[in-house]
Amino acid sequence: MEGQQTYSELTAAEQAWLTELTTRGRAMGATPDDPRSIGGLFDGAVAAVESGSQPPEIGNDVVNLVAAVLGEHLRSAGGFEWRIVTDELGSDLCLHNPGTSYTLFPQSSVAKRWEQRERNWVVPFCDWALSMAARDPE
Repeated sequence: MEGQQTYSELTAAEQAWLTELTTRGRAMGATPDDPRSIGGLFDGAVAAVESGSQPPEIGNDVVNLVAAVLGEHLRSAGGFEWRIVTDELGSDLCLHNPGTSYTLFPQSSVAKRWEQRERNWVVPFCDWALSMAARDPE
């Protein structure tokens, strides 16, 4: 299986987890149809940690919430599907566009920005990801 990736559908539990995260994100003002609102949630969490009003330990929750809502935006706007990708290194949650060879890893993308306390990245990231998927014919 070296070099090969296989994609499988999410289990009911995995799908329920993403739905629960997206619902929580909506309750906090981040909606999949508005990347600016997703960025606002992320940037607000960074500001809260930097100011000391929230502990750094909120990072895992923030990464998962933002990744789920961001992923839902890309799924809806870019024709992506949530999948589990498996290769020789293991398995991971991803967004795969079945019409292209393009695959995104929302949790990794968000986690990288969280570690760097990067702000104002969500909208440009969405624009970039959607443009890359649109120009990558299989």
